[in-house]
Amino acid sequence: MERRHFLKYLSLATAGFSFSACSENNLFNLQNRIGSGKDSEESAVDFGKLEKTDLTIGFVPTIDCAPLIIAKEQGFFERYGLKVSLSKQNDWEAIEEGLLENRFDASAALFGMPMLAQLASTKVPMISLMVLNLNGSSITLSPKAWKAGIRPSTEYIQFQEFANSYRKYIRGFDEPPQFAIESSSIDNYNCRYWLSTMGINPEKEIELIEISPSQMIYKIQAGMVDSYSVTAPWNLEAVLEKAGFTAFVSRDIWQGHPGKVLATMESWVKENPKTARALVAAVLEACQFCEQVENQPLVTKIISQRKYLNTDVKSIGGSLVGTYNYGGFDGKDRLVAIPDFNLFHFQDTDYLESPNHANYPWRSHGVWLLTQIIRWRQGEQQEYPKDADKLIDKIYPVKIYEDVAKALKIELPSERMKVEPAEVFIDKRQFDPSQPVKYLNSFDIRANRPQIFALG
Repeated sequence: MERRHFLKYLSLATAGFSFSACSENNLFNLQNRIGSGKDSEESAVDFGKLEKTDLTIGFVPTIDCAPLIIAKEQGFFERYGLKVSLSKQNDWEAIEEGLLENRFDASAALFGMPMLAQLASTKVPMISLMVLNLNGSSITLSPKAWKAGIRPSTEYIQFQEFANSYRKYIRGFDEPPQFAIESSSIDNYNCRYWLSTMGINPEKEIELIEISPSQMIYKIQAGMVDSYSVTAPWNLEAVLEKAGFTAFVSRDIWQGHPGKVLATMESWVKENPKTARALVAAVLEACQFCEQVENQPLVTKIISQRKYLNTDVKSIGGSLVGTYNYGGFDGKDRLVAIPDFNLFHFQDTDYLESPNHANYPWRSHGVWLLTQIIRWRQGEQQEYPKDADKLIDKIYPVKIYEDVAKALKIELPSERMKVEPAEVFIDKRQFDPSQPVKYLNSFDIRANRPQIFALG
């Protein structure tokens, strides 16, 4: 893959964020000037009398949970008659338990969590109401990889050069090196996709272990893992702490991949249909707010607080504004302008054109996820199911999102499925959601090779 240079955004890379100059008074003035991102005379959409107004919403401290934090801090929930308490959790297992035990009304969730819950032997009707963001993650490598001559992807003219070096490095270990992931996350599947594209079998040549996001930096500092794949800000945090460097950003593995989702239980939506729409509306407006460049200093300041991400504003700001520092151990700053590093609602890119917005729950994304779950044998399903469309429609009840989008005058795609063109993937392999079995069988590296997949 050739290096990408965003010359028209170099002014952003040069300017960056100057937080030291942003006093509390300046922040207060900025907050007053921006307000909630809506005209004060514009009232919220009325979805009718809400069945429930006091909600508890879970989150794990990562940047892609920003819309939930901003919806609370900037009054979007309040605009829709919702009184929300945000419950910070250390890991995604606690999020899943909170949803299953009905302690959370809804939560930010890993992309694969609702599908894996519904594919389990004891099926659990967890659903995804909307996507919170696209892209937003990176792969961090250890100082040992640096000493072995591995460099950030931006240092290579072609992807194959990086692949050759990294494959040789991995195969130089006496035992498979440990690689930290979150098993239900899109980062897990992107990481496996990235490794297998280089000819590295993640089932045999890597030991994948699950660690909570905020703990990954400590594990790599202690030499317990050689790499990790996770959502921002924990990759830039490693760069700031000289604990590791970024090898790849996720948008260079799959441009426009889904990040986190807003999840809840099917029974909760049936009991609270109007509240569900008010919730999606508030979060969707917060996503729009987070996307606006002029709001990002305020967003960064808010989400970096101790009660939320509790981390350095520099590691957050670089990820939000797209001035990304890949780092290294030679004293150089490797700043690259990646304006689409994290998409909360819409930017006009080669792969995201109106009316395709970041928050739309594409059925085709569910098809892709299902192929990868089967490819790596992560669920009970061993073949692509004949009733996949029914399953995916159940997991992504798009009617709720469509009702809200129409009320907010957000244009919707005419179809629920889209072909992902070859150029958006690192291996230049097109994904046609109408041919999932053919897609599955196209991969040489998979957990149950040489099995040929068929419709189950």
